[in-house]
Amino acid sequence: MNAIPGLSNAVICVFVGLCYGPWIGLLVNWAGNILGNCAVAALLSHVKLSHKFKQNKILDSLTHYRHPALGLTVGYMVPIIPSVLVNYACATMKIPRKNFILMVAVGMFPTSALYAFWGDALFKGNYTRLLVIVVLIVIILLLTRFVHQRRVEAATK
Repeated sequence: MNAIPGLSNAVICVFVGLCYGPWIGLLVNWAGNILGNCAVAALLSHVKLSHKFKQNKILDSLTHYRHPALGLTVGYMVPIIPSVLVNYACATMKIPRKNFILMVAVGMFPTSALYAFWGDALFKGNYTRLLVIVVLIVIILLLTRFVHQRRVEAATK
């Protein structure tokens, strides 16, 4: 699902957490997200992308961070940023494979964990855990907004 822009793998990841429990679900989600992003990154060099795809504001933002590794890692963390854009940014910036895999692994861990634990909490009706997960998702989104605002402020100076 990482290969299809706009298609979220969140539903599948929550379902995995529901079916396998939080810890095994986390491992399955994390491994799937890492392997999926690696596959997409490998395929990007063999696919001709449209000019419109390459002129995306999010893509431009990802490729112009002062600290590219941090920006790309955060890009993988944020569920609303399509992973294919982050993979393409990594490919155009010629990120070494070792660094790429590390960024994907670190970036995909929080959302993989959130979705797995969310699925398990839904199954068990654990509303306290669900509330904690919702708060964590809001914190991640606020952090993303903060990083984006700082980047815009730095660019205007």
